[in-house]
Amino acid sequence: MNQPQPLAAASLPATYALSLLALMEERGHAADAVLAGSQLTREQLQDQRTQIGAWQYAVLMGNALRLDGDHGLAYELGLRSQVTKHGFVGFGLISCATLREAIDFSERYFRARVPAFTNVLSLEGDQVVIELRETIPLGPQRAFVMDLVVVELCSLFAKVLGMDPASEGWASEIWVPHAEPAAYARYRERLPRFSFGKPAVQIRFPARLLDEPIATADPVSVQLAIERCEQELSRQTAASGTRGQVLTRLVCRDGRYPEVGEVASMLHVSERTLKRRLQDEGTSFQSLLDQVRQRDAQQLLANPALAIKQVAEAVGYSDPANFARAFAKWTGMSPRDWRAGRS
Repeated sequence: MNQPQPLAAASLPATYALSLLALMEERGHAADAVLAGSQLTREQLQDQRTQIGAWQYAVLMGNALRLDGDHGLAYELGLRSQVTKHGFVGFGLISCATLREAIDFSERYFRARVPAFTNVLSLEGDQVVIELRETIPLGPQRAFVMDLVVVELCSLFAKVLGMDPASEGWASEIWVPHAEPAAYARYRERLPRFSFGKPAVQIRFPARLLDEPIATADPVSVQLAIERCEQELSRQTAASGTRGQVLTRLVCRDGRYPEVGEVASMLHVSERTLKRRLQDEGTSFQSLLDQVRQRDAQQLLANPALAIKQVAEAVGYSDPANFARAFAKWTGMSPRDWRAGRS
């Protein structure tokens, strides 16, 4: 069984964060407030070739929910998703011959593009069941991410098949394990039917749709999309390099993270070689450690049962004042203010 990978080691296209930023600005929020603590700029997000850390997108989502306080952001982002937003993956989807082929295509390439879930397809009578399983611990934003992903997938496959849910209704149904959010009532008429409190995250639709032809099918374009997606997979694998290997090993145990020499030993290289390789990749051990500490601190602070002193100790700070200074450097606010903004 595949173990969930650490949030800090995963990445996704910057265009997804740009969509969130655009929606927040449309709702009247300042870009700086949405980007706070993410170490990202608008210019980075506007480059379609840029990959950002999943932890950075998580910071943006946390900021958005703190500023806006509306779970409906997940529904809105999912409904607005366009095929073109997904680059050559989207191009490949609309070029497949049938929905069955498109689902097979997405199984390989969406998982590489958005590594939060993997999916398992099965048949239950005349229903197709696509069950989504987490590959990254989603923490306090789990319900938000789940709703965003399932609505986006339903919306994308409706567009691929040329369906208009606004006039024809949705063919799909969504199952999620969490309780019904208050925002659902406002979006009910625009969404597939949700069933809450279920044991798994699933998308269900009639099996007859699997072999529905896609009007924009083009086998030559599918092959081109596969080639480009494979190139992107290879590039991402190479780009993760030493940085990715270090991030997967920066796990806090007994209130401390591994030091640079310890990580070098884990990777069977000298400390000097490790530092040089990270420098060649445009980063440093301290920068990666700060990323991981910020991510872990925010996940722990989201639990109101933990005192700030406990959070500080859990991420390697024996002095809460030092932790507060570091946290303010990362996010622009104190741990107490950050936590208060989430309530």
